[in-house]
Amino acid sequence: MHLLLAAVLAVQGRFPPDSFTNLKVLPKNIDQRTLIATMRSFAQALGVRCTYCHVGPRDDAPLDSIDFAKDDKRTKKAARVMLDMVRHINGEHLADVPPPRAQPKVEVRCMTCHRGIARPRLLDDEIGLVLADSGLPAAARRYRDLRQRYYGSGSYDFRENVLNELARAEARAGRGDNAIGLLELNAEFNPASPMIPFIEGEVYLQRGDTARAVAGWRGALVKDSTFGPARDRLRRLARP
Repeated sequence: MHLLLAAVLAVQGRFPPDSFTNLKVLPKNIDQRTLIATMRSFAQALGVRCTYCHVGPRDDAPLDSIDFAKDDKRTKKAARVMLDMVRHINGEHLADVPPPRAQPKVEVRCMTCHRGIARPRLLDDEIGLVLADSGLPAAARRYRDLRQRYYGSGSYDFRENVLNELARAEARAGRGDNAIGLLELNAEFNPASPMIPFIEGEVYLQRGDTARAVAGWRGALVKDSTFGPARDRLRRLARP
């Protein structure tokens, strides 16, 4: 945990040094305790270590071996832009929200978007990118890996609806195989859900496979006999 105490501090052979250099967004007269606490909050919000932004020999490098003043890394430059963005959101945009505002006032922090991950993509965006770049098997592996690592942390939304909506989007785009694969993956973790087989029925109907569509809707009713959408589809199909 002490590695998270890194800050934009000038390396002078020891940590922490007596003075700080190259502070461009944070106040130049910031005190040592505040600066260290600020850097700790950045590291925790992004789930990273000092060398993610600062120049050092390795991730677990001693703090006195890291050159905190250097601007060599893109991530450090991006962090300054993010800090400026947060300042504008809290100081200008949220200030324009019509009163009354709840007290204490809600403010944006690094954790608001990052949620413990360096690149704050939502789960559907993350899986969708892997799906487009590498195909369904890779997307399924990525989902399982993220679920194993982050489930319960709040970093990603692992509720059933996320994969359901991604499957619907794939079906609308004419990629029915991807849609069915995502739904089957979702069913592994939500076996009691009537919505998953119902959407499978919708996808199969779109593909012209009425038999499998009916099987999906009936499967939804097996899981929940009161599930109205599936019952309605079967009624419509039975009409002359």
